[in-house]
Amino acid sequence: MRKYFLLSAVALLATSTANATTDYAEVTAKATIQVAGTLECNGGEVDYGTIVVKQDNEEFVIDYYGESTSEDFISMSGEGNISSCAPGGSGEYLNNFTASTELTSAEGNKLSLNAYINKDSEELLTELTIPANVKAGEYTGSFTVTYTY
Repeated sequence: MRKYFLLSAVALLATSTANATTDYAEVTAKATIQVAGTLECNGGEVDYGTIVVKQDNEEFVIDYYGESTSEDFISMSGEGNISSCAPGGSGEYLNNFTASTELTSAEGNKLSLNAYINKDSEELLTELTIPANVKAGEYTGSFTVTYTY
C-alpha cells in the first residue's frame, strides 16, 4: 500500500508541473540618434568685460543692452551679446532658443546668466544677474546653443 501511495504522490507532482502556465512578453527597444553639425555664432564669446558695482550692492540685472536700473551698477566695459548664430552658415537662424547657466569664480561665487535669440535681429542676447553683496573676481561659465531642423 505504501508503494502505491508513493507512486500516486509522484504522479500527482508530475501532473501538477505539466499543467503549469507560462507567461511571456515581447519588448520593443527603440533609440533615435541625431548627429550634431556645427553652429556658427559670430563673435563666439559673451564677454561683459569688467563690471563695476557699489560695495554692499543689492541684487540687480544687467539687461541685453548692457544697462541696469539699479543705482548699484556703475559701469561695464564689455558687451553681453553675440551678433548672430546660424547653423553651418546656412542663413537659417535659431528662433526658440533659451538657456540659463551660472558663471562661477575661482572662489565658488556665482552669477546667473540667461540667454535667448531675438527673432527679429537674430542676435544671441543675454541678461546677467548680479547677486547682492557680489564678491570681486573673474566669473566664467558656458552653455550649449542647439538648433533642431
